[in-house]
Amino acid sequence: ESLERWLAKITLAQVCYGHFYVEHNRGHHVRVATPEDPASARFGETFWEFLPRSTFGGIRSAWELEAARVRRTGKNPWDPRTWPGNDVINALAMSVLFWGVMIAVFGVALIPYVLINAVYGSSLLESVNYLEHYGLVRQKQGGEGSQGRYERCTPQHSWNSDHMVTNLFLYHLQRHSDHHANPTRRYQTLRSFSDSPNLPAGYGALIGVTYFPMVWRKLMDHRVLEHYNGDITRANIHPRVRSKVLTRYGAAV
Repeated sequence: ESLERWLAKITLAQVCYGHFYVEHNRGHHVRVATPEDPASARFGETFWEFLPRSTFGGIRSAWELEAARVRRTGKNPWDPRTWPGNDVINALAMSVLFWGVMIAVFGVALIPYVLINAVYGSSLLESVNYLEHYGLVRQKQGGEGSQGRYERCTPQHSWNSDHMVTNLFLYHLQRHSDHHANPTRRYQTLRSFSDSPNLPAGYGALIGVTYFPMVWRKLMDHRVLEHYNGDITRANIHPRVRSKVLTRYGAAV
């Protein structure tokens, strides 16, 4: 497991997205399918709105989580002496080291490709984030507006996709419902559930669709509505379009 964690860090370092190691495990898995989670897309939110919210929200969350962890040890996260053990700083250092060596070997002509690799690589990751929880939300115990805890994450809070080819290439990532409902389960043994909401295709086909909001919404909005038995108020609705969505689907504003 320790080796796998280091391989994950190395993989993320190549696209300068190492903070995701902290945010995904300690942020996203805690807040998944809630309005507070920057990596859970909202109903009516386009990918282009989601991308900066998830990217910068994830970076901020990762730093806050790691800073809080360091403070619990009685140390100051801004103290350079704590940086070797800070996973966010480590991630940045790994990217700088990796690409610094590559540029030193191949020359400064590599810099544009480094930037393209980082931007496009991270955007692919975020497009997967976008489609994995679009419109889905965990309800608060005690009802909407209460101060209660969110219900436990179940297979109904993530979109599932049981398409064989892309599952083989992505280590069963598309069995995302089980991944979140049972986060300690090994990827080789992730399962599909009959009550999970299902995507119409595999990630390979849908990543490109996320870039086109009208096509994406035509493909997915009715599936969110069907998942909630026609009650759109149970979905995670983007605040910008909330009034329009509630009016369109017959709910009181």
